[in-house]
Amino acid sequence: MNNIFDFAPKELVLDAFLCWCFNFHKSENKIEKEFSHNLIQEIYNYCGGNKILNIEKVTPLTQYGKSKIDVLVEILLKNHEKLYFVFENKLETSHHSNQINRHIEEMEQKNKDPKEEIKYIYFKIGNLYDEDRNLPEKFTLLDRKSILKIFDKIKVKSEIFDFYCNFLFKIEERNNLEKLLIEKDMQLTKKELDIIFWSPSGQYKILKKLSDKIKSIISRGTSFGRPWTNIQLLSRETNKIWYGIFWRIDWRMNKKTNTYTPYICLRYYKTSLEKTSEDDIYFDGMRKIFNELASKYSNLEFGKVHNIGNKEREIGILYFDNEKNTIPKVINEIGKFSEEFLIKVKEKELYYKDAKYYIEI
Repeated sequence: MNNIFDFAPKELVLDAFLCWCFNFHKSENKIEKEFSHNLIQEIYNYCGGNKILNIEKVTPLTQYGKSKIDVLVEILLKNHEKLYFVFENKLETSHHSNQINRHIEEMEQKNKDPKEEIKYIYFKIGNLYDEDRNLPEKFTLLDRKSILKIFDKIKVKSEIFDFYCNFLFKIEERNNLEKLLIEKDMQLTKKELDIIFWSPSGQYKILKKLSDKIKSIISRGTSFGRPWTNIQLLSRETNKIWYGIFWRIDWRMNKKTNTYTPYICLRYYKTSLEKTSEDDIYFDGMRKIFNELASKYSNLEFGKVHNIGNKEREIGILYFDNEKNTIPKVINEIGKFSEEFLIKVKEKELYYKDAKYYIEI
């Protein structure tokens, strides 16, 4: 299908789609008007509403107010009461910079009439991360599966509507495929590796499984258009400088196979460019420990690290393009490897004494 949403998977476009749905309430077409009414009622019910809405007028707005609310829907009821939907919409990113709390503050400063009801909705059609579930109490999470269930109940005859639903189904299909491929305990093809590792959610799924074993913290981002994902082992922050030891999933040219391939690397990081003799002692000691452990874990294949970098240096690396380093095996073994690594680092006092350890040892 030639789907416009495949070419514009941006949050502003998805905001516009929501406004388009709510704006049908102004339509002269009875079916379209009913669709908008039913959508409002279903979302209201989903957010814990407990009454039948008798709607007079609907006004959808985008990028509203100082806090830049993604979509604000003002709903005037026939009894002169008002209902507001406040949407924070996300595709692959998650909430940040205290933005959803700022939406609450803005709305509650402006709307103090007890006849006005506000429903705050965190609308996430991409895959869910831990932070997406960590919301202020007033926000309700409306995820992809939930909105598809609502749309299935209140369909409207529209090519745009069908395009949007198909767009969500494709995200769901890819999500399910990522889960299946991550469970395959065999060497994956380049196409299969691309499906998982070029996807922020695919990388996250791998480290989420590792996090479930070592109970650590995952962070995500992009570099030159490539997604990367980290999981913490050690960290320290002092004098506005952050120090960390973490596993990172990323991409690079594997000189052994001459292909661009995904890897997991243990990194030594410092937000300052200044190198100290203490840093060098810690880093060299950690690399020695890593290499000693690597010889013990002969069921994995370890690669050649880069010997460059000031803020960020590589302790050890494994590529995912070989028979030994299947994803289930790496997840299982790296959990044990990390624990042994940290025990030896602590025994040999090869990191700052005030550092936080993310694995109980």
